[in-house]
Amino acid sequence: MKNKTTKMDIANILKEKSEVIALSLVTYQFQLRPKEWARYGKTGIEVSLRDARYLLDYLYESIVANDPQILVNYSLWADELFKGLKLPENTMLETLECLKVTISREFPELHHKASQVIDESLMALRTNQKHLLTSNTITPLNEQANQYIELLLNGNRHEALQFINQLSNQGVAVKDIYLEIFQAAQYQIGQLWLQSKISVAKEHYCTAVTQQAMSMLYPKIFTTQRKGLSFVAACVGNELHEIGVRMVADFFEMDGWDTYYLGANTPTDSIVKAANERNADLLGLSIALPIHRSILKDVIEQIKPKLPPKTKIIIGGYALNQASVNPNWFGAHAYAPDALKAVEVGNTLAA
Repeated sequence: MKNKTTKMDIANILKEKSEVIALSLVTYQFQLRPKEWARYGKTGIEVSLRDARYLLDYLYESIVANDPQILVNYSLWADELFKGLKLPENTMLETLECLKVTISREFPELHHKASQVIDESLMALRTNQKHLLTSNTITPLNEQANQYIELLLNGNRHEALQFINQLSNQGVAVKDIYLEIFQAAQYQIGQLWLQSKISVAKEHYCTAVTQQAMSMLYPKIFTTQRKGLSFVAACVGNELHEIGVRMVADFFEMDGWDTYYLGANTPTDSIVKAANERNADLLGLSIALPIHRSILKDVIEQIKPKLPPKTKIIIGGYALNQASVNPNWFGAHAYAPDALKAVEVGNTLAA
């Protein structure tokens, strides 16, 4: 049996048996520290099972893509989250070790490939690698970004919108506001949630205000001279993290493209319909969660034969920025890590 077939067989077994493995993993982990985990009760078991399913989804994607970094990034992220939640020390490290034992005992046919991937994450945690989300980039609008973030965190929606409006009226370019203020705010607020310093409700509130601020700037975005090119953008699968791809669509609009943004959680048939109705030159598809990589690949396989002959597909999103990307593997024509690069690549594809 060839390696590629073996890899897919292993991934498919893992997906098929994920519920059994998750239950065995949580049971084993609770048995190791019964007193420590008992205080979380039934709710703790349910949450642990949910987290185990997430972990197995990331392991699956790592095996399918032959890229351990997908699981490494998730493990580092989860480790930081668990520390913020004040869970027992080294919870993520212990979880990965228990997963290796569980698979070895109950599914030995998965052990070799799964262990290779899991070991990469264990090494990252043991060597205390810095989380890839960390960013200390200094920009000309750092001070203004901090002011905006403070307004958001204090719940001052009107003041935050007024602040952005003032910056725009003072001549700050919309692109700079997007990249150096909105993007910085999304990152910082996400980190605060990750560290359990703000609630999910607060994080959602801040995102909603930023989306409102983006809409407020639209009159200046839509004044650009048109190029006669059409761009359709969407989040695939059940993705709800839409602000990034919305920014990309706005950058295309600022570059003179006619854009049609479909939003989050877009059904496949809606993507096909929009691309044909708009006679799209470019279709942008985004995912934020690495566990949706396979879904993105499947969606492209389904829609590609139904698109206008001229339509090119470009992919992006946080999930793809965290590991290696081969657009051909997804069936796409190109990949772009950010909005600026997406416009550059889009213009090249449409030339």
